[in-house]
Amino acid sequence: MLNLSVIGAGAIGRIHAQNIAMNSSTQLSFVCDTNLEAASTLSSQYGGVAVKSLEDALGDEVDGVIIASSTASHGDVAKACVKAGKPFLCEKPLARDQSTAAEIVESVRSANLIAGVAFNRRFDPQYSGIRSAVANGEIGPVESIHITSRTASAPTVEFLQSSGGLFGEKGSHFYDLVRWITGEHPVEVFTMGAALINPRFADVGEMDTAVISMRLPSGVLCQFNFSWRAAYGQDERLEVFGAQGMLQNRQEPTEPFTRFTASGMAHNGLMPTWYARFKGTYRIELEAFCKAIETASQGELPSLVDGLAVQQLADAVKQSARGGLPIPITTIE
Repeated sequence: MLNLSVIGAGAIGRIHAQNIAMNSSTQLSFVCDTNLEAASTLSSQYGGVAVKSLEDALGDEVDGVIIASSTASHGDVAKACVKAGKPFLCEKPLARDQSTAAEIVESVRSANLIAGVAFNRRFDPQYSGIRSAVANGEIGPVESIHITSRTASAPTVEFLQSSGGLFGEKGSHFYDLVRWITGEHPVEVFTMGAALINPRFADVGEMDTAVISMRLPSGVLCQFNFSWRAAYGQDERLEVFGAQGMLQNRQEPTEPFTRFTASGMAHNGLMPTWYARFKGTYRIELEAFCKAIETASQGELPSLVDGLAVQQLADAVKQSARGGLPIPITTIE
């Protein structure tokens, strides 16, 4: 049985703690948070010892660490894991900026440590199925990719200030999906964005609505439509268009049937929340992390280089949005 620590007792930390407790092959050893009360609440539900000190959560009995703290803290926590020789899974984005992400990658390389980034959508059957279909040539050469992601309700200004914002916190998942599905890293990005939902976002240099275009080395064109608001629930769609066809994921409202009457056709219910939609992917992700620890190999676990590449894209997207110009992208090694 693997003994795991969770760093961060917020919403994502709660998801990981619950999954560790439910997995017969894992045990929650520590819950670490600067807010000891929050850590205690989580440990009382799922086990483990609540601690405030990061050092206490990285003891000899710990086999692995899940970093679910604020984005701004990821760099310091990852470095502490490296120093302690602990494999870790870090929530995305890997860091607040590319230089910090690069430092994390280099330190893990030097330590020859197992580490990964939590791009959990890779473990969703619809997205992995689309990737397989593209790899098998089912739609011929890919020509364009369209991704929409609109979250049911916007986060607080305070959350955005300690996270990667629209372009990092939300965008990271989808830049990674494009790279993972195509096997290509974009060479150019252009962004148009605005604060249309909450004017206060602009006061802290953040946006809540954006359209992003990316060009891949092969010429494939990608477009992302992001928003922090969707009155009808989590709206997430991916379309891959090729020379011989198209692949598209499905969304179903919470009411699983359609009404056909003389007055028309109706399908009631909102789209599920993001967690309801992707709840199962966190369990599969945990299993991939555990397997990586046990076999001392990366396996299906997204690598830190993937995280660094996505951080580079997030920074370029933000730079383009602020400057109104296309940004060229270099290759990440």
